[in-house]
Amino acid sequence: MPTAFTLPTRIVIDKADTVWFIESNLNKIGRFQPAKGVFSEHHIPTPSSAPSDITTSNTGKVWFTESNSNQIGVLDPVSLTFKEYDVPTVASEPSRIASDLKGNIWFTEFYGNKIGMFDPRKEVFREYPIPTPASRPEGIIVDKKGMVWFLESESNKLAQLNPKDGAIHEFELPNPHETPRDLAIDGSGALWFGGHIGRNLMTFNPVTKKFKSFLLPSNGAIEGLTVGIDGKIFCTLLTSSKIAVFDPVTRAFLELDAGVGKSKPKGIDADSRGDVWFVDMDKDTLIKMDAGMVTKLWIK
Repeated sequence: MPTAFTLPTRIVIDKADTVWFIESNLNKIGRFQPAKGVFSEHHIPTPSSAPSDITTSNTGKVWFTESNSNQIGVLDPVSLTFKEYDVPTVASEPSRIASDLKGNIWFTEFYGNKIGMFDPRKEVFREYPIPTPASRPEGIIVDKKGMVWFLESESNKLAQLNPKDGAIHEFELPNPHETPRDLAIDGSGALWFGGHIGRNLMTFNPVTKKFKSFLLPSNGAIEGLTVGIDGKIFCTLLTSSKIAVFDPVTRAFLELDAGVGKSKPKGIDADSRGDVWFVDMDKDTLIKMDAGMVTKLWIK
């Protein structure tokens, strides 16, 4: 990273393959342009806002949650200017964030026990209370049909929100005490997530409403995950300094060292070429993993 002790956490890659990431210790949004090999850093207007997650919308703008200041923010990638919006529920602690195909911004309210939606065109919020009290919602994603999916880390559930009527349906996870944090969706529409206390990579089929669980080879906790362009699932294992790769076809795992010595891999995403990027909190670095090279590791 261009500055020491940035404590990088979550990342997202836009359509131009620019890597955006949170510098949580410095209250900044970082940008890395691979084609130029250039970093830049951008100060979030509210001091000590505790940015916690990041995504891009259909307009290319970069949206993020600010846990301490109870806001969501947006960075224009062209003008590099910010706007921030106060979340209606006081002390809700906005945590994870996602965008739908219409450009609406969806986020979890960790202490507010709600799912928030922000319409950037009208600049208005709408909030949806979660049926289970103190569910502590974390990971969130929107599928191609516009359905909003999120994880309830404390109540150990996966939930679906229908924006048309606001109805929320909850599904108990097959294993107790998983406390999942991150959520991804593959090309078929299947959802993928992993336990942070539990040691399972899990998938959910929205059509059959069935779960499947796959036990990790090691005792690593899944912190972040993404789907590669070939359908493989890439996970950061924060506590074991490794990257896990899972092939849904063969149901085989690989575990790769995230770096030399102790590391703390966290946010992870894949670009349009199939390369996978992740940040290392401990080493203060952004790392690119050549997906083609990873694929070759499966050949015996």
